[in-house]
Amino acid sequence: MQIVEMILLMLTMVLASNIINRFIPNIAIPLIQVTLGILIAIPTGLHSFELGSELFMLLFLAPLLFNDGANVDKKSLWQERKAVLVLSIGLVFVTVAVLGSFIHWIIPSAPWAACFALAAALAPTDPVAVSALAEKVKIPHKIMHTLEGESLINDASGLVSFQFASAALLTGVFSMANASLSFVLISLGGIFTGVVISFLAMSLVRWLRNQGIESTVSFMLLELLLPFGIFLVAEHFHVNGILAAVSGGIVYSFSYYRVTPEVAQLNVLSKNTWSILSFSLNGLVFVLLGTQLPRVIRVVWENNNISNVRLIAYILSITAILLAIRFVCFWLFKNFQKNSEDRLATSFLYTISGVRGTITLVSALSLPIMLADGSAFMERELMISIAGGVIITTLILANFAMPLFAEENENATERMGHDQEIAILRDVILQLKEQETTENHLAVERVITMYNDRIITLLNSDESDDSQDRLMEKILKWKYTDTIVQMAEGNVSFQTAFLNLRRLNKRLFRLTHDKTYQSQMFYGRLIRKKMRFAKLRSASFEERRAEREYLQESNRNYVLNHLEELDQDAFPQELVDFYFARLQHNGLRSRTSTSEQVNEWLTYAIQLERDSIQDAFELGDINRNEMRVYRENLLAIENTIQYMV
Repeated sequence: MQIVEMILLMLTMVLASNIINRFIPNIAIPLIQVTLGILIAIPTGLHSFELGSELFMLLFLAPLLFNDGANVDKKSLWQERKAVLVLSIGLVFVTVAVLGSFIHWIIPSAPWAACFALAAALAPTDPVAVSALAEKVKIPHKIMHTLEGESLINDASGLVSFQFASAALLTGVFSMANASLSFVLISLGGIFTGVVISFLAMSLVRWLRNQGIESTVSFMLLELLLPFGIFLVAEHFHVNGILAAVSGGIVYSFSYYRVTPEVAQLNVLSKNTWSILSFSLNGLVFVLLGTQLPRVIRVVWENNNISNVRLIAYILSITAILLAIRFVCFWLFKNFQKNSEDRLATSFLYTISGVRGTITLVSALSLPIMLADGSAFMERELMISIAGGVIITTLILANFAMPLFAEENENATERMGHDQEIAILRDVILQLKEQETTENHLAVERVITMYNDRIITLLNSDESDDSQDRLMEKILKWKYTDTIVQMAEGNVSFQTAFLNLRRLNKRLFRLTHDKTYQSQMFYGRLIRKKMRFAKLRSASFEERRAEREYLQESNRNYVLNHLEELDQDAFPQELVDFYFARLQHNGLRSRTSTSEQVNEWLTYAIQLERDSIQDAFELGDINRNEMRVYRENLLAIENTIQYMV
């Protein structure tokens, strides 16, 4: 398969995973993406794709960690620096030592260096998995900041540990003093490289602006290329590229602290661009992980020299020890904090959130084939299979166990509550109606229709409420009845009525799944009705076009009359008002106001909504974070609504 086709296929799987997640929200998206990767790998041969560690870190980890560094809460990261350093460095080294010894104990045939190398590959958590799983449950802010900081740094300590263990496996020589000194120098060198290059990039942008060059798109391209450049330069000087990308992202984010129109425009473009890029790369990471798993596990699974039951036992026992080390370390670290309410649940939550991901598999795949003495590394495939099994086990465990220790996550707008948001939108509609006159009636009504549409969307967010479907069924049946009457009275021809009835019939069948509206029965009844009426006649094309306009107007008026007479207790009033306003708007299309008029009133309505948000905040109906999210959503509406009027 060509490389372009392969990338397009995997991107399609990323899109599919998000669609599937809407139907099975209890399964985390990373787990779905891994499954899809496995499914496409077997028939397409994607499992034969070689995932080089350096290429993977350059293409995926560098931009993702740069973006994470740019968006990390720096104040919280500094406040949690003690926990982050202990867990991202201390925990990694403890894990390598303890887990490496345990692996050698259960697999005594494996060299010590190989056992420590596998432990080093398993030590770091996956930053992408941590972010993805955090969307599933409400992780306390303090824990989340610690998790984010740990995942940003522990890749570096884990990879350095793996490199030294792999070198010892190849050469048979290892020095703790040299390894410790090298770790410090490599880490500090990576941080220094990222800081310097980001400062140079910021200085370049500032110089270009001073020269009168203001190209937002060019500056955005520079920002996208920056993490790749930082990583390549760091690797060239043999320092840590991961820490270079993270530190580079943190430093570059300060370039957006200036409050100018140019910086604000670039900031908006940057957020939108990075959101698409990070969404795609995050998904590709797990799809790629899924494509690699069948190959690495099948080799050992089909090996008669290794019992499949023993392989599963290895995976489960190593996972248990890995998580136990993490639990103990976090439990002990919590003793240094005064507020330790519900320590047990918090410790378990932190432990199971330590998911292993693609960086673990990439490291394991880079284990050498030959040992220092020139003999073949017989346990290589076994260790790669163990790494893949641990990844799957931690993903599954986190998916199903995290909700036991944390509440299900909701976005900020949902936390605000639909009632409060609907109240704000209703208040805007009332204020618009107070300003309505004969001259601005059409423009104001169109803006009110937009706000009614938003209210209906919120009302229908409750999946148990079928009021909209029931009202739509009534509206379609009213149109159906009026069409039959108009045909019977000879106001429209059979051809015009037939086309309208067929369209209504299909919509009713899709809505109700009632077999009464199936095509065979429908056509039979319609033919009998045609034979019954003597006034039925044929019509030319021009006549039918006029008849269609007449029939649409007749259907609209018929439905409007019945909506006015509808029992108010049968359906929510907002739902009835919405359809009433929309039908009225459709009838006024031929006399609609200009886009400029609609834009003026829409701008006015958005300002009214902003004022209502501020009032709700001052009254204590919403908190500061909810107000911020609401304003961001309103800004997005304001930036895109111009294309809809």
